[in-house]
Amino acid sequence: MLQKLRAHGDYNRNRFRMAIRLYRDFKIISNRITPAHRDSKGRAEWFDLLASYTGGGSKPHLLVHDLGLDLEYSSGTVVGLCGTIFGHEVRAWGGGDRVCYAHFMRESVRERLEVSPAGWVNQHIYESVFRWQSGLRKGFIM
Repeated sequence: MLQKLRAHGDYNRNRFRMAIRLYRDFKIISNRITPAHRDSKGRAEWFDLLASYTGGGSKPHLLVHDLGLDLEYSSGTVVGLCGTIFGHEVRAWGGGDRVCYAHFMRESVRERLEVSPAGWVNQHIYESVFRWQSGLRKGFIM
């Protein structure tokens, strides 16, 4: 992606940071319900990260309709969800404060920068990382 930004000319650190912010976005949802929806600006292969903070004894639940899930969404919970595929919502939570930090990415920025999509995550990606980290702990790399 960095090469693509440089190719567009006028490259500088601030423009790079701006592109990263557009590609990866954060939303803060505070003290309100989140109606049932699917995320329309990402890709099916990408996961949204939803981090929850609640106070005052509130008991929110994250509903993932397409999977028939009703997940307790208490303070400190982080959920990875393919929001483009699976409809989700948070209904009334019974009072108290509620904040959700939602992290997601934008397909339109990836297209504009002409970066190839990464594809689906699979266990082989993690196997090499675990092997490498295990080697570091033992003092050598396998």
